[in-house]
Amino acid sequence: MKKSILLILILFSSISYGQTLNKENIIGLWGVEKITGDFPEMPAEQQKIMDNLKSAFMKSTFEFKEDNRFNFNIEFMKELDEMMKNVHWKLDSNKSEIIIQEWKDKDTDKYQLMGIQISQKNGKTYFVLTESPFVLEMKKK
Repeated sequence: MKKSILLILILFSSISYGQTLNKENIIGLWGVEKITGDFPEMPAEQQKIMDNLKSAFMKSTFEFKEDNRFNFNIEFMKELDEMMKNVHWKLDSNKSEIIIQEWKDKDTDKYQLMGIQISQKNGKTYFVLTESPFVLEMKKK
């Protein structure tokens, strides 16, 4: 756990100053290139679920549209895939954070379906999902 926190702090403290995080930089289709993180020891059954989730993330895409629509395409749970279609995304560039929310909440900072911390280091972009042990190295397609 300490390694995860340290890795996340290092990633966020080394945000690239060459490129400002703004809406134009985010818009587009993003794919996962690599997954890292500090995964604790767990029972075999839980490990299998974690491995399946990791595999699903490797095939997933994050689509940020200009009109602030967001689609998260993942083949893991049909309910999750459907829940994350045509929802609203909002960038807080001061925090380097994107919140994903339902359209009815778009004018508020209410209920997040997903939070994504974004960092850039050595020309690479990383997404850290709230409530997830994964650090996703991303590439715009």
